Amino acid sequence: MTARRLVVRLCAMVVTLIAIDLLLSAYLGPEHHYDADWRLPREQSMSALPGYVEHIESLPRDSRRPIVLFLGASPTWGEMNSDRHHTYPAGFERAAHNAGTDARVFNLGANGELVADQYFIASRLASHSDLLAVQLTYHTFNPRARTSGKQRFPELPRILGEAVGPEVASTLAISRTRPLNLSGSFDHLLGENWLLYGEREELTMRIFGRPVRNELFARWQKATHTAPARAPQVARLRKNVPFDELDPSRQTAIVERYADVADFRIKPGNSELRMLELLCERLEHKGVHAVFFISPLDLAALRDFEVFDRQQYDANVALIRAVVEKHGLTMIDWNQPRRELPRTSFADLTHTTDAGSALLARRLYRALTPLLATAEEGS
Repeated sequence: MTARRLVVRLCAMVVTLIAIDLLLSAYLGPEHHYDADWRLPREQSMSALPGYVEHIESLPRDSRRPIVLFLGASPTWGEMNSDRHHTYPAGFERAAHNAGTDARVFNLGANGELVADQYFIASRLASHSDLLAVQLTYHTFNPRARTSGKQRFPELPRILGEAVGPEVASTLAISRTRPLNLSGSFDHLLGENWLLYGEREELTMRIFGRPVRNELFARWQKATHTAPARAPQVARLRKNVPFDELDPSRQTAIVERYADVADFRIKPGNSELRMLELLCERLEHKGVHAVFFISPLDLAALRDFEVFDRQQYDANVALIRAVVEKHGLTMIDWNQPRRELPRTSFADLTHTTDAGSALLARRLYRALTPLLATAEEGS
């Protein structure tokens, strides 16, 4: 092959890749309008995270329009809300606007999100926020409740380009990032400058509804007749239906399932507590305005079914609070007397209805107003 042919082919390849990226930009671009009502997909949540992160990072800082980021699990994502417009982060922005604060609020919640996941997301985005609000799920501090392991989304360090330090690697039992991480740097460079590569997860989700590897594996199972038999599915709860209106047998089943993971004592070496320590250390070091809060529980129902141990709960939360406040950060427990939400606010024991989310949003805004004011002054 002559040098001239090689150059022509290289140029043709570059032009083709640019054309593909332009087509993808048109295909992917109009899909998302990022605001407080937007949220990550329920399934394969992290496929849409890179574009969301880049949008937040691109926002100009404005003390009159503070940026508020919410991290959390299914209560933050809005698992039992009727739609994305009724999550509490969306309600928080409306409460802020009604009070005259032109806050820009973003919901980074995802079903099953653990503190380890929040660590990587916060590491990337905390410095781009005026206030970081992190929802903690009480029962996930019980190892038996963490069925997916110590991290729900192990792909986060890769897709966010965040290094895994020795302490994080030891806590999560994963590989640390090498000091000279050429592979990771090259991967990040490609993702930043090549749309097809950077948005490959989002693209495959749009086409197949799941990552390519899952699609190919499912087709292979079908072709070889090796697909496992599906277990009978328990009917999902209807969205935005108060817990008290459910059939008593369904209520009992929900309580029994929660009781299995709610009776525990936080022990030394707990990975959630250790990752919380590392997250708080990082936020303190960066000077981030941050608040942590335990998401509300339907305490009235738990007391009625006699499965809530107040003494054990308070002892566990005291350990969590000690970690957060040691680093000069704010901790709120919505399950203390005079703070708990009324029983009519819940669709199950851990998720709020639309009305419950709106109430939580208003209370959160009142509680965070002083922090928001401090953040505005410092920005």
